[in-house]
Amino acid sequence: MAISLRRRIFLTLAPLVFLVAVLGVFGLPLLFHTGYRIDEILKENFISVQAMHRLNEALERIDSSLYLDLVNREESNIAAFDLHWQEFEVQFRIEASNITIHPTEDQLFEKLRTLKDAYHQRGKAFLQSSELPEKRKVEFFGETKNPGLRGQYRDLKQSADEILRLNQANMELARDEARASARKTFIGFAAGLGVLCLLIGLLAYQLLLSILTPIREVTAAAQEIGAGRLDHTVPVFRTDELGQLAAAFNTMTQQLRQFRQSNTARLLRAQQTAQASIDSFSDPVLVVDPEGRVELANPAARVVFGVIPSTETTPALAWSPPALLVEPLRIALQQQKPFLAESFDQAVNFQVGGEERAYLPQVRPIRATSGDTLGAAILLNDVTRFRLLDRFKTDLVATVSHELKTPLTGIRLAVHVLLEEKIGPLEPKQLELLLDTRENTERLLRMIEALLAMARLEHGDRLNLQPEAPASLLREAAESIASRAEDKHIQVHVDASDALPAIGIDSVRFRHALGNLLDNALIYTPAGGKITLSSQVQVDGRLRISVADTGIGIAEESLPHVFDKFYRVPGQEHPPGTGLGLAITREIILAHGGTITVESETGHGSTFHISLPLWRGPA
Repeated sequence: MAISLRRRIFLTLAPLVFLVAVLGVFGLPLLFHTGYRIDEILKENFISVQAMHRLNEALERIDSSLYLDLVNREESNIAAFDLHWQEFEVQFRIEASNITIHPTEDQLFEKLRTLKDAYHQRGKAFLQSSELPEKRKVEFFGETKNPGLRGQYRDLKQSADEILRLNQANMELARDEARASARKTFIGFAAGLGVLCLLIGLLAYQLLLSILTPIREVTAAAQEIGAGRLDHTVPVFRTDELGQLAAAFNTMTQQLRQFRQSNTARLLRAQQTAQASIDSFSDPVLVVDPEGRVELANPAARVVFGVIPSTETTPALAWSPPALLVEPLRIALQQQKPFLAESFDQAVNFQVGGEERAYLPQVRPIRATSGDTLGAAILLNDVTRFRLLDRFKTDLVATVSHELKTPLTGIRLAVHVLLEEKIGPLEPKQLELLLDTRENTERLLRMIEALLAMARLEHGDRLNLQPEAPASLLREAAESIASRAEDKHIQVHVDASDALPAIGIDSVRFRHALGNLLDNALIYTPAGGKITLSSQVQVDGRLRISVADTGIGIAEESLPHVFDKFYRVPGQEHPPGTGLGLAITREIILAHGGTITVESETGHGSTFHISLPLWRGPA
């Protein structure tokens, strides 16, 4: 009957566990008994040694008090004698209750007791005697047949030292016995552990060999399958869990072979469907992987971009997109943000069939259900016809505006001449009609001038860029509205350092754009408000000019449209205007290679930010 892997491991480890238990059962009590016995012996002897040390110290002080009384009799000597004798008695009683070395320590202790009592009686008598100094000296130091107090002191100290040496010798003996016992225990444990380690090594080797061999075979087979060789199988020689694993692995390999065959066909069909789908588009469509390599491209994209998508025989190649698509494609692949071109200034031009065609690009990220980036799709909408129509519209507006400007100028001149009454006086009603005519004529001329300016910008007239210092530019702009601001009781403040680097601008057009922003700030800021012009260098190395006011602000829903042509913020139609001022400003800033944004909140003013590149010299 086959033995399971679990049973095999149990049978291998059970003897080891048993041996460890036996070693612990016999070894631990032995170690505990040895340590406990040694501790008790050392504890008992140490108490006696400590008591004898302190007893000797008290005895020395008693001798000193007797000697002092011999030299100079005072009541304090008797008090010192009694005090030190109390300490002597305390240590004597400690030793009396801790006699452990029989019978030697008993005999020495009895001798100490006899000497102690005699010494105490003689010492008390010496302190209380009133004999002559010479006789007291003999009593203390003694003579040939009389040892005296000093002799009794030496005998008593010698007896205490013998007890001290006896206990010290017993402690050393206990130490030697402990060392011998520990050595024997160590040798026994070392021998047992050696045998146990040898047995563990043999059993572990056998167990590992029986487990690792089939695992190595399964690992090698998994590596082969990982490399794509699904025909590899694992030999099955046993029926335990590892044998079952090998059999299950072979079954999995067989199913993988079948799945790859069916999945390959399904993927090929899906790829053909996807390719046919994008081929049906007349506009160029391109699909790239996360590394920017072309995976799919319809015929129009192959003609426009000159790319070849990857096939089963041709690997995908790195693709260099046009300059306008580099950043949108990077953002789509890394941040999964789409790019949708909405105006003709974002169009890209390509030579197709010998003619120039304009396309509005769209870059959309392709995401998996898990959220990972699979790539990006690029779609080019052909807007060549619409761009031509837009250019025709622009040219038409420019032509019509130019043709209207001449007669309107004549009408304005005639109205001015009539109002000056050089050719005759006017009736009040005539004067009222002429003033209304002059106002309408001025408004029409302003509208025509704005239309002509817009047409010139859209036509792409070249800019005459020259370096300008931001601080002086802002101060000049502030001075141009100073009188009107003073009339409305509005403060104008400039916050710009003279050390700021220069920017390259077309002086006339940029001042016109800045003037449009200041005009709006004056119109929509009530009396007592403030307009601030500031400038600073941004972290991206560009210069930012800000125009902030404390006016009525712009509603949030209107912010995306404030730069649209002919757009007027609802509720702000007065004073009347063309709705082209901010659109012209935006076109001028874009022509300078900059950007313009707005931040505003109803009732809390507006701030327009212009970002421009620094002056790097004439292009």
